Amino acid sequence: MKIHVLDTKQLGHPGIVAATALETSDGIALFDTGPESTFKNVTAALRDSGSEPEDVRHVFLSHIHFDHAGAAWRFAESGATVYVHPRGAPHLIDPTKLIESATRIFGDDMQRLWGRIGPVPAKRVKILEDNEIVHVPPFEIRAIATPGHASHHHVYHWEDKVFGGDIAGVRIGNGPPIPPFVPPELHVESWRESIAKIRKLNAANLYLPHFGKIAGPVSEHLDLVDERVARWSEWFRERIRAGDDEAKLRSTFAELEHADLRKGGATQAEIDGYEAADPSYMAVGAAIRYWKKYHPGALTE
Repeated sequence: MKIHVLDTKQLGHPGIVAATALETSDGIALFDTGPESTFKNVTAALRDSGSEPEDVRHVFLSHIHFDHAGAAWRFAESGATVYVHPRGAPHLIDPTKLIESATRIFGDDMQRLWGRIGPVPAKRVKILEDNEIVHVPPFEIRAIATPGHASHHHVYHWEDKVFGGDIAGVRIGNGPPIPPFVPPELHVESWRESIAKIRKLNAANLYLPHFGKIAGPVSEHLDLVDERVARWSEWFRERIRAGDDEAKLRSTFAELEHADLRKGGATQAEIDGYEAADPSYMAVGAAIRYWKKYHPGALTE
């Protein structure tokens, strides 16, 4: 049974956003779908791997952000079951609030970035609780609640493999792994606890939506993500406490992140890829909200 990393080629960029297809005895199990805007690219990649879109019988969503779940309704139309965290399910069935929230961030870019956002029929949605197992012969796929990036986040574990969603980081090309801080649900303590959960699985293979199967030891990758979660969040605390406004934070954090990436071996083209997959400016609003909501006293000490 093979695993195929399907490049969505979002906005024409290869190596930025992936869906991961697992061959099973019950058709294809797809981990994340990419946005609806890239549905044709994903279906073409499926055909290149020897499958048809209708062969996708199971869609396991790490979370419901549009770059991960935007095309879920298209696969549901063909009869796939869509598995999701309990907090994500209502927004798949009725995405109205999700669309409104995203529109506040992306504005007129919504269609270009994500395509059409449609509802997933309730009969096609299967809620998975923490540690619930789905039998997809010959595999047993376990959902593990891993908040921090989003409260409705799961990773999926089978055999010696993990599909890590965004909680396990973004790693483009030969660059280092970084944590994608995005509003509105960044929670640093939960993120680090989630990394610890993944570490305990002792998986030999880790697959990421951004991007693909990682090279090198999984434990080392997770250590690097964890270190940046802690260091970057503390950097934001110090800068917010010092009075930096959002505009200044956007420029100075971009400098910090890009320096980290270059130090970790990323080329300029790969740094551009990180920005396409995980824009650095998103971290600013996420970090400001996190510190003001959860630790306001730490900003005045």
